[in-house]
Amino acid sequence: MKPFPKSLFFLKVLFLFYLSHIFLVQSLSAEIKKEHVLIILAHPNPDSFNHAISKTVEERLLQKGHLVHVRDLYMMGFDPILSLEEWKRYDSQAGESSQDVITEQAEIQWANHLILIYPTWWWSPPAMMKGYLDRVFTPVFAFEADIEGIRGKLQNKKVSIIQTTGADETFIKENGMDESVRKLMGLGIFGFCGMQVANHEFLMGISAKSYDELKVVLEEVDSMVSGWF
Repeated sequence: MKPFPKSLFFLKVLFLFYLSHIFLVQSLSAEIKKEHVLIILAHPNPDSFNHAISKTVEERLLQKGHLVHVRDLYMMGFDPILSLEEWKRYDSQAGESSQDVITEQAEIQWANHLILIYPTWWWSPPAMMKGYLDRVFTPVFAFEADIEGIRGKLQNKKVSIIQTTGADETFIKENGMDESVRKLMGLGIFGFCGMQVANHEFLMGISAKSYDELKVVLEEVDSMVSGWF
């Protein structure tokens, strides 16, 4: 029996090492591309179209390999009321925050992309969502303000918003309602905290749509979110 050529053995070892290196690089690359996505949902009815949107978004993101946490504010029983005690310590943030606020701030720190899903009530988010923003996006955590100005502390985080409306597209566009709300959320809230609103989509005239039409909207949401990530 002829001895196994050392040169050939060495080449095979190198080849196996090369394959393992490629596999490792691909695995690390896939891991790096995984987004940490925090879905924040505000609608009191678990059978609502907003919940169907949230489920569609979550399933699509999971199918694409991303990590997803969902905060259903009504189901959680989140308290949206900024208390007198919280208001008194708002600027300094001296002392310890409430545990529910600490929990939500930890969720935001974990995420690199937030997705807010909510209906339009009096051309604003529901009070539940507004209260969440009031209590969770506090000074020291979300921004700093002093004589030198305002500095957002949540930089490198993105926000996407999916907002349903009862009003139809004609009314909204003619009155510039969508652009007003985009500026409010993009500049007045998240821009203040150093965050980028990557997407702000209005699903218009939802109240007047049939069941079949709503199914089409969900398909569009699925495709839209897939394009975001």
